Amino acid sequence: MTFSVILFVVLAAAYGLLSTLLSLAVAAAWRLGLERLQASANELLAVRLIPAGGAALLTLAVVLPAFLVSEPAQESEAGGPLLVALASIALLSVGIGLGRAWRASWAARAFLRACGPLTRQSYVTGRRVEVVDVAEPVVAVVGGLRARIVASSCVISACSNEEFRQVVAHESAHLSTHDNLKLVLLLLSPDALAWLPAGAALKIRWRAAAEREADENATGPDVHKRLALASALIKVARLQASTSPPITAFSIAVAVDGVEGRVRGLLAPSLPARRSICLWGLAASALLGLVVGIPLYGVIHQCIETLVAFGR
Repeated sequence: MTFSVILFVVLAAAYGLLSTLLSLAVAAAWRLGLERLQASANELLAVRLIPAGGAALLTLAVVLPAFLVSEPAQESEAGGPLLVALASIALLSVGIGLGRAWRASWAARAFLRACGPLTRQSYVTGRRVEVVDVAEPVVAVVGGLRARIVASSCVISACSNEEFRQVVAHESAHLSTHDNLKLVLLLLSPDALAWLPAGAALKIRWRAAAEREADENATGPDVHKRLALASALIKVARLQASTSPPITAFSIAVAVDGVEGRVRGLLAPSLPARRSICLWGLAASALLGLVVGIPLYGVIHQCIETLVAFGR
């Protein structure tokens, strides 16, 4: 292999190895007690992105400079089977992540095509709502980069003005926090955690937390707003029970789900958010890893050489 090829394969293999190790570490931490903590949506997102983000950071900020500093620029060598296998795992993970994101994007476009032409556009609480005339009770934020609120006319008819206003406020909260883009990040994450039960559990917990926080951001402590949103959720759930499965049940749309838990939360007093996972601690750990890696460039390069030559 030429220098440029071996550099690419080494970086891919390093990413594959690091992301796998970090995925196993997150899965173990989740089983050992992390799943029992009450965490915010952003905290859960940060934990889920540790394998992919941490592996990418260490690969580019530690492995790459260590290799460039110590490896002769003109030297070419053959890679061993372990190096090739790890690089293949990394490339496979990236391909699967892109495939998940593409399928979600295709589902969003299919949903909009199924809705047909817009009946009208309404402005509620300052947000544009695209109204569609479909049988299914649809209220969702659809799309990633160009996310918008879509609602079916049957939902508008079933809800009072105040109830629908709170539904739109809930969806507006999703737009303000860019939850659909965060969902795309979860789908893209190229790591082994996506294949483990802990990865699926983290995604479910993140979605539940995002819905709960959107409810809180939409209503605050206002009892009347909370009752109106709870009433709207129940009405939409009843409409869903009397129709076919909602066509919004795909991953790119943040829709009404987990109704019972959300209604209970809205009827309970509004509580201040509690933080249980220190995001600053995660950032400090990442920075510490980069600083510690600088004097270890020689050791890291020796590990790379062992990896390249293993089984050759």
